[in-house]
Amino acid sequence: MRRFLLALGLSAGLLMLTPSPSWACSCAINGVPQQVRHAVTVAAGTVAWTATNGQTRTYEVSFDSVYRGAAGRSEKLVTAVEAAACGVGDLAPGKRYLFFVEGKHPGTMPIEKCGGTTAYDDSVARQVQSITGPPVKPLPTPDARRDDETSAGGVRGRPVVVGGVAIVLVSIAAGVLVAVRRRAARTR
Repeated sequence: MRRFLLALGLSAGLLMLTPSPSWACSCAINGVPQQVRHAVTVAAGTVAWTATNGQTRTYEVSFDSVYRGAAGRSEKLVTAVEAAACGVGDLAPGKRYLFFVEGKHPGTMPIEKCGGTTAYDDSVARQVQSITGPPVKPLPTPDARRDDETSAGGVRGRPVVVGGVAIVLVSIAAGVLVAVRRRAARTR
């Protein structure tokens, strides 16, 4: 049993501590045509507010134009907090942006640095429109708040993440404890 715990703890520790190129944000999408093809939804809107839970950042966006896909008048977009994890950075409340979204209404609407989300620019909007055609109005959304459980930082997602991290940490601690006890037993 001790060997199993040691192996489990060491494996988990190596997995968590070993650098991996897939953990870094690497953008392979270049140019507006590729960004439009990659996005499920392309829409223009103004950031109303932003919030973070430390891992993800949520933006409440009031959309006024939808070039591709579906978006409500008001949507919550989610991204990673860290730029190294492809987060879009700090978008300013009150400022208009052109969003390249990986999801569509209704549902989770993730955005990432490599997707192309940018401050609204007429020339970029014209490039998008030349690919998608003219924009349409966003879908009406009810005044009631959307269900936070559908967002990446929602109530349902937190226990899973916290539980997973706890399991990894306990496994690492158990592996270290077994290794320390073995060393102590050998030196006696």
